[in-house]
Amino acid sequence: MNYLGLDYGAKKIGVALAAGPLAQPLATINTSKALDIISTLAEKHAVKAIIIGLPDGPLKQQVKKFIDELRNLNFELIVVDETLSSHDALMSLRHTGQRKRARLEHTAAAALILQNWLDTPSPSGHT
Repeated sequence: MNYLGLDYGAKKIGVALAAGPLAQPLATINTSKALDIISTLAEKHAVKAIIIGLPDGPLKQQVKKFIDELRNLNFELIVVDETLSSHDALMSLRHTGQRKRARLEHTAAAALILQNWLDTPSPSGHT
């Protein structure tokens, strides 16, 4: 089963894909065009569910509004805590240059969000 992971940012959204037990960074997309692109990616990759991280900070209300919009795409939507995912993503990219790190931050965070969800045992049997 395939899953998409999302890391919401005010300007960019990171997207990751798991077509098995491992999440892989997929793309960084503009937040303003995200719904159409996410819908296309989910259909193209036969996604069972979309996993999105919910931050605990200044973006929380913005992400909640985006989650409400995502619900209209008719894919299963799973909201998970994303505390420190961006920090962890930046730490995993610290060996790269600053420009590359900024470009990859959201996709790396999306992959971490998705991988953490995949690694968590669940009664629904997603792992």
